[in-house]
Amino acid sequence: MKQRIEWLAVLRGLNILLVVIVHIQLVDMATGENHLFCRALSLPFHPIRMPLFIFISGGLLYISRIKKQIDTKALYKDKFQRIMIPFVFFVVVYYLIKCIFNQFTKTPIELSWTNFFESFVYYRGHSSQSLWFLSVLMFLMLMYPLFCYLCKNKYRMISFLLFCCGIYFIDTDLDSPWNVFYILELQHYLIYFFFGIFFFRFELYKYINHIVVLLLLTILYATCYYYSIVILNSILGIVLMCSLCLKIARYFPNLFSSFREYIFQIYLMSLPFQTFVELILWKHYFYNEQLFFLFYVLNLLSGIFIPVLISKLVECCHIKFIRLCFGLQ
Repeated sequence: MKQRIEWLAVLRGLNILLVVIVHIQLVDMATGENHLFCRALSLPFHPIRMPLFIFISGGLLYISRIKKQIDTKALYKDKFQRIMIPFVFFVVVYYLIKCIFNQFTKTPIELSWTNFFESFVYYRGHSSQSLWFLSVLMFLMLMYPLFCYLCKNKYRMISFLLFCCGIYFIDTDLDSPWNVFYILELQHYLIYFFFGIFFFRFELYKYINHIVVLLLLTILYATCYYYSIVILNSILGIVLMCSLCLKIARYFPNLFSSFREYIFQIYLMSLPFQTFVELILWKHYFYNEQLFFLFYVLNLLSGIFIPVLISKLVECCHIKFIRLCFGLQ
């Protein structure tokens, strides 16, 4: 159990690191596009970062709730506090940030009450675009009774996993007015969430803790990435990251310990600070190609450690509601 927690903690840290890396953008003034280095480093992780985030959420739900047979009502209350309160709070925060820096952003929004209230319901093209994950995650948590029922029988689980694979390929219009709370994207992430439950229910991590398996998974992932086999690419990438972290945790169990307990808060808060480095500091004040790697590191560190610092300060607050707004207990 101790080893499993260690490697899972390392995996969570690696996951949020990948999310922040993918969000790093520093414009190359010669082309007007994101710098080639940023794109080259982040592209291989695009099929992994968010599916892995969803996978870990499903795995943690099994370990901490389903396996312990936690009551549905208690689960709903906990997840409402941990997901929906931060969601509402950060929709407001992101909208206020857009109001202040709208002229500097690459995608300015219409500043109006209509747009503000739409930000709680529609995310594409709104200031709340990066918060879609919380809405999708809440929908997945509402399926808790179904997951509990499925976990009682391995044939149900296998059948439902195949069902999730099937509905993944349903094409939906994400700009549709029916896409309230990003519900039309749900079928694209249900597979990863349930795979997380499936993975830990059957302790599949026991079969991938070997260097030969790690090498094989790397080759398979690279092949699927080359041929753009999306869903298989993401599943293999998830298993590859698990295998890698099983090996890493054996020698470096405390890797990423400075921020891995705050991955939810980093996800919520990293983007504004990274955007500030990109659009204000880099693009408008200090642009110099010779300073590129300095600003790359600054972007990365600000995306990780400013949210961690804010989280630590909020943890000192004795008002529970304020802590809940940041997803903290």
